[in-house]
Amino acid sequence: MEFLEIGGSEPFRSYWDSYLPTGWLLIFVVDAADHKRLPEAKKCLHQLMEQNPALPLVVFANKQDLEAAYHITDIHDALALSEVGSDRKLFLFGTQVTGNGSEIPTTMQDAKDLIAHLATNT
Repeated sequence: MEFLEIGGSEPFRSYWDSYLPTGWLLIFVVDAADHKRLPEAKKCLHQLMEQNPALPLVVFANKQDLEAAYHITDIHDALALSEVGSDRKLFLFGTQVTGNGSEIPTTMQDAKDLIAHLATNT
């Protein structure tokens, strides 16, 4: 499996159109503790989803270990994930880095297994 991380900052967004049509799924990572940027993340995500209505979507609500982080249900609402299409496979995971960063949390192992399953069945 190959992964391509393009990045979400403004200078990298022009590359999205080049790679999205050939992707098997989209993994979208959002900082769950950065409430101010969630509207921008929502806008970008929905623009990406319009380009390929059948593309499976995996969303990582990162930094769940921070006190300010929105819970995944709040992220679901903030990103309006109920509007990405009823035919689309959609998965939302709360993620965080472990204390020393060396062990893989159960959630990330589950996400890894799901991504491998989605990629092999696309």
